[in-house]
Amino acid sequence: MTLAELLAERDIRRALVVDDSCDVVPTAVDMRVAGDEWATFSDDLTEKHEELIAEHYPPARDRRFDELIEDDAYVRVVWELRDQLDGLADVLFEIYDANQAADTRYVNLVVEHLNALGITVETGGRSFADQEITADLVVIDLYFGSGQDDASMVESKNLLTMALRTRLKDPPLVILMSRSENLEARRDEFRDDVGLIDSGFRILRKADLEEGTRFTVQLERLAQNKTETLRLARFFAALNDGATHAARNALVLMRRMKLSDIVQIQQLLLDVEGEPTGSYLVDVFDRVFQHELEGERNIIEAAVSLNEFSTAQHPPPYLAGSAELQELVARTLTQHSERLKLPGSAESLVSFGDLLRVVPSDVAKTDGATSMSPDSIRLVLTPACDLQRRAAPRVLLLVGSLKELTPQTWSYGSGARTPAIALDGATYWVQWDLKHVDTASWDELDKQFANGTLKMVARLRESHALELQQRVLAGLGRVGLVSPLPATFALEVEAYYLDTEGVPARLAVPGLDDGAVCFVGRDERGNQNVRLVLTERGCDDLETAISEVNPQLVAERARKALSHTRESSDLRQILSSGLVLKSLGAEGWKEIDSLTGNDSGVPKMGLVAWGYTQPLVALESRYVSKAGVIIVVRPAPGEGAAVIADVVRERRSSPSRTLPSQSGEPRG
Repeated sequence: MTLAELLAERDIRRALVVDDSCDVVPTAVDMRVAGDEWATFSDDLTEKHEELIAEHYPPARDRRFDELIEDDAYVRVVWELRDQLDGLADVLFEIYDANQAADTRYVNLVVEHLNALGITVETGGRSFADQEITADLVVIDLYFGSGQDDASMVESKNLLTMALRTRLKDPPLVILMSRSENLEARRDEFRDDVGLIDSGFRILRKADLEEGTRFTVQLERLAQNKTETLRLARFFAALNDGATHAARNALVLMRRMKLSDIVQIQQLLLDVEGEPTGSYLVDVFDRVFQHELEGERNIIEAAVSLNEFSTAQHPPPYLAGSAELQELVARTLTQHSERLKLPGSAESLVSFGDLLRVVPSDVAKTDGATSMSPDSIRLVLTPACDLQRRAAPRVLLLVGSLKELTPQTWSYGSGARTPAIALDGATYWVQWDLKHVDTASWDELDKQFANGTLKMVARLRESHALELQQRVLAGLGRVGLVSPLPATFALEVEAYYLDTEGVPARLAVPGLDDGAVCFVGRDERGNQNVRLVLTERGCDDLETAISEVNPQLVAERARKALSHTRESSDLRQILSSGLVLKSLGAEGWKEIDSLTGNDSGVPKMGLVAWGYTQPLVALESRYVSKAGVIIVVRPAPGEGAAVIADVVRERRSSPSRTLPSQSGEPRG
């Protein structure tokens, strides 16, 4: 195939040759080559000449000459009046004219070579950037201007960047030409600053245009790689747009975090881990941003097209009170579902970190999938290099159990687990059995994937999959990996004061209707750490409600504790930092310690209990003096009351879950 036929086949039919020699009028930058000739020109100007120039350019009367020669408009006027200046400008433009003639000759050579190959050619100077570029090929000079300096190169780069701003998805091929010896050294700088694809970009010395062979070689390489170049260009354009969109989405999620959320994360996790808050949040954003980026459909589709490469011919909060925190956790551990369209290997059905799940069907009863229940899930742990071209005869699988995510099952214990994973619109966690390792042959996997009894439902991020692989193969714990965020679950909260009969009387606290949060984390021993956190409005309204209670309506023995909740900031600090809910029992109230009340004789300032649904009755005498404020907590609808209750209270044998037993002792 001839080069002309190749160009036609690749649809390279129009070219644009850009060189400042195509400009009719020089600029001030172009005329810097005149040097001392400007001084001679100024000295030789007569009053008549100066008046002629001033008539066409009035600012010349008031400005200094050294300012004028840096003004494009002044240079233009001198250029246009050169025939009327009695030969004074001839020497001034002599070097410029010579450079223009040389560069024009090279432009003509390019046009001749391209025309001989059947390509239609247009030429342009600096103004080309103002026009829509429709050419399939752009041949552009490295340096605009006779100075051949850095400023000239910057101008060339800026103009080409501007011209191609609407062609990011379909850029023309580019040949950078120059008569400068610095062409090779400036090649990469020009490519990167303009944003060109390497396979769609070549350089050419103008001297090589004399014979033409070098030009045709470079043109042939560009033509051969055009298809792949355009695929890469579309991919990078999708990345450019998608990254902006993904970053915006990630920031929306991150901005919902309130200071109280960050405090909980620090207290429940970071202080124990010894990790700085700022570093941790940057790591979290990195994972969330990556998840959002993987969801950019244009990026995935552009990447899928890259799989068609046959050969590489070109050279070298507000998270509180919702499941959003668990969503962040899931995104830090798993790749986006759109990413799963990109296989790890062209020949392997599975990739390192893939999660495989049985699809319930009658077919499953007749093949190897029967060993997996619908709640069973398997993790591919065979190294990626062994999955390539099915180099490993069998695939290594770690078996786990898929479980509903609840406060009861959220744990930071030593067991191997994936704390949160989103499947089929719901959030689960996976308990991995490090002693249950299985293998499957490729034939088995092929059969199960083909008949639909097995499917890949998710893919763990490499860091998490490597962690599990290390624990299986070497018993090593995580090293330098981002810890999962604490979980949050919605709660309902009611507040009471103790009336003169010793019976809790409900306070009207509108802010508690906003809901509250149960944070489930871990303490320094790895045990569950469960805390109640109210919204800012909830804290404010509770303080207001307590301050408005008439002390005469309060049980006498409870007034001192009530007074302390009013006069100190203890209650606000406790509710803002988190009221510990762990070990709330069904036979008694959990006492709330005051922070500053020991000196005033109020070591206990309130009571908290879990899940009472029946009307509250009189308190036992031992609780009365501590009842400055009474808080009752229960799970929000849909959270699963019995399950959540298990994580905040210890199971007792008592048959009653109403108010603690009444002893008949005096109240009030």
